[in-house]
Amino acid sequence: MKRRIYAKKSLGQHYLRDKNIKNRIIKSLDLNQDDTVVEIGCGRGALTDLIIEKVLKFYGIELDENLFMNLREKYKNENVEMINQDARLVNISELIKNNNSYKLVGNLPYNHANKIIMNFLQNDFQPEIMIVMVQLEVAQRIAGIPKFRGYLSAIIDTYSESKILFKVNSKSFYPEPKVASAVIQLIPRKSPLINKSDIHDFFNFIANSFVSRRKTILNSLSMGNKISKEIISKVLQDVGIESNLRPQNLNTIDWIKIFYPISNFIKKNER
Repeated sequence: MKRRIYAKKSLGQHYLRDKNIKNRIIKSLDLNQDDTVVEIGCGRGALTDLIIEKVLKFYGIELDENLFMNLREKYKNENVEMINQDARLVNISELIKNNNSYKLVGNLPYNHANKIIMNFLQNDFQPEIMIVMVQLEVAQRIAGIPKFRGYLSAIIDTYSESKILFKVNSKSFYPEPKVASAVIQLIPRKSPLINKSDIHDFFNFIANSFVSRRKTILNSLSMGNKISKEIISKVLQDVGIESNLRPQNLNTIDWIKIFYPISNFIKKNER
């Protein structure tokens, strides 16, 4: 029995209806018959319909119980498995038991996109590629476009290379969102740019250092980490970064160069 479905604002649901956008997303996945695909937020099956016949195994993760029940009844193929779980919390290594590599795709709910992406990037069993739709501004942050760089840019870049593939007009959805969207590609790195044991401290360090986008990196680092400007100035000079730059002007490698000497200074003074 098919259940009547209404888009739920609380789940950030906007159903993709533009056939051209659907096809561009599928093409970006470069699917073949040996692929395993995980789709986040299958919704009404807009992308699912185009994927399942092209791949070896398909896992669909859908939080909405009514949508999940409809999907499970619709797709009874042997190679399809539907999961009624929260993509922010699901442990993908428990679902894909054979350790086959997998590709991830999804039209992510705008209010939870960051946590979903990080859940899969931080899992030891990472996808080989991620093709996901997010809010345009979030895509610009993830891709590290200078004007939009921030905390999110650095933490995503620590785990993966990313780029915006194309923008998507709000008219491509029902109901229409109030913001523009974009499809992004993320390719997980074989290992993070920073030692796993230091990642938590590194992320806290960057968060503390973005006290204001208008302040110079000298002032931001000093205020956020409660270290004198003299010491910060010396560190910046040693690593070759100009002290009058703004936090958003720095890329992830710049942050790593700054992190270790400042982190060592903080640890020495905590003893």
